[in-house]
Amino acid sequence: MSLAARLMPLVMRARRANRHYRTREHVLRHLEDLTQRPQSVDPPLRRRKDIRISAWKDKGWLIHRITPEASPPRGTVLYLHGGGWVHEAARAHWRWIQRLAAEAQVQVLMPAYPLVQAGGTAATVVPRVAELAAEAERPLVLMGDSAGGSIALSAALMLAQQEQPASLTALVSPALDLRFSNPEIDARQPEDPWLVKKGQLELSERWIGEHGEDPLLNPFLGDLTGIGPMLVFSGTRDILHPDTRLFMQRATDDGADVEYHEEPGHLHVYPLLPTPEGRRARRRMVDAVRQATSSTAPTL
Repeated sequence: MSLAARLMPLVMRARRANRHYRTREHVLRHLEDLTQRPQSVDPPLRRRKDIRISAWKDKGWLIHRITPEASPPRGTVLYLHGGGWVHEAARAHWRWIQRLAAEAQVQVLMPAYPLVQAGGTAATVVPRVAELAAEAERPLVLMGDSAGGSIALSAALMLAQQEQPASLTALVSPALDLRFSNPEIDARQPEDPWLVKKGQLELSERWIGEHGEDPLLNPFLGDLTGIGPMLVFSGTRDILHPDTRLFMQRATDDGADVEYHEEPGHLHVYPLLPTPEGRRARRRMVDAVRQATSSTAPTL
C-alpha cells in the first residue's frame, strides 16, 4: 500500500467520517438536519476547461450533463452518485465525472435523484433510472459508487430483462445486499473508519422498505443473465466488501463477464480517493469506458 493509502484511515477518523452513522439515532438527527438545510445540487464553480456542464428538468428530476469540448461524445455514461441515499453529489464525484467525460470522450449524465429525506425510495427511483438509461444515447455505460452502485446495478438488471443491456456496468464499492445480514459485516466493522452497520441499516431500510427480497431492487439477489460486462472495485477495509466478494464469486460461478479489482486494506470507494491506488483505478475505469463505447466494443 502507498503511504497515502495507509494514512487514509487516520484521516477518516480525524474527520469523524462515521459520525452520522454510529447509531440509528445519529442517522435520524442527520436526516432532520438535511431536511432543514438541504444540500446544493449545483455543479462546482471550479470546473475543467475542456468540458461543458448543463442541466435540464425531466419529470421533476434535475439531470446534469457533462460533455467534452474537444469532440462529439462517443457514448453515454449514466452516473449514480453515492452518499448513503441521503447526500447529494460530493466534490469528489464532480471531479471524477468531469475527468471521465474529458478523457473517455463521453457525455456523463448524473441525475439528482430524490433522496430518502425527500421521499426517495428504491421502488420509485430505480425504475426511473432504468427509464433514463433506456432513453440515453448508446453505447451506454451504467456506473455508480456506494449507494449509487446499488441503483446502477438494479437499473442494469432491469435493462437486461428488457433485452437492451448496457455496454458496461461499472461499480465502485457498491451496496449490494440492502438487508446487511452477512455475519462477516460484523467481523469487518472494527476495521472500517467510515461506514457503520447500525446507521447503514436505518438508511437501507428507509430506502428499500418492504422490498428487501426483491431481486431487482435488492440487486444482490438479481439474476445476472444477459446483464453484459461488469467492472467492480472493492477495498477490504469496508463493511460492504463481504457482500461484494460473495456477489463476485456467484457472478464468476454463473459465467458472468466480470472484471473484479479487490484492494487489501483499502477503504470504501477507494477509487475516488486521492491515493496512487485510486488513480490507477480511475485510469482503468476511463480505459474500460473507452473500450465499451468504441465502435467494436470488445468485452472486458
